[in-house]
Amino acid sequence: MIEVLYDHTGYLARGFATNLLISILSMGFGTVLGTVLGWLRARRVSGLGPLSHFGTNVCRNVPSFVLLFYMASMIPSEVEFGGTIMAVPLWIKATLALTFPVIGFTSDQSKGFFEQRRAGVSGAGEIFTIAWLQYFLIIIMASATASVIGADEIVGRANIVISQNESAQFLLVTYLYVSLWFLVTGLILSGIVKGLTRAR
Repeated sequence: MIEVLYDHTGYLARGFATNLLISILSMGFGTVLGTVLGWLRARRVSGLGPLSHFGTNVCRNVPSFVLLFYMASMIPSEVEFGGTIMAVPLWIKATLALTFPVIGFTSDQSKGFFEQRRAGVSGAGEIFTIAWLQYFLIIIMASATASVIGADEIVGRANIVISQNESAQFLLVTYLYVSLWFLVTGLILSGIVKGLTRAR
């Protein structure tokens, strides 16, 4: 079993790269949009404050797992662009689904950041960064749910590897091996967070 997993490590690693891509893009888009909402809420911009608060609540409270199926069914599988029909990869749909909770999270955190900075509170940036890294870890873990809509990521690839040997022991060992990828990534991010905390 170990030899089989070793032979498939490169295949699984490419799947995990998709998990990281989904996570990075979700955090990137969500951080930009969430920061805009947080700024509008902190500034209490006339007419836009309530709207930004409503948008934050929507993004914060809709389960990403539900959004996965919504995106998978509502976004077409193919789009026509410049006369060419292009397939829409499932990892893009997963990225959009995970972007929503990031928007809600970042809106709350950035609102606090802008208010603290205005009040002259020191360390507001460090607090935001630490919270952001911790949430990034959550999103990386959540990226594994993309397998339920068929995205070509590490869990989906692990299922393909398992189908070649359907013994219960091989299934268990394979999933444990896959979980190690997430565990090691989590430990690296946790180490970064601890380093930033000590630096403060």
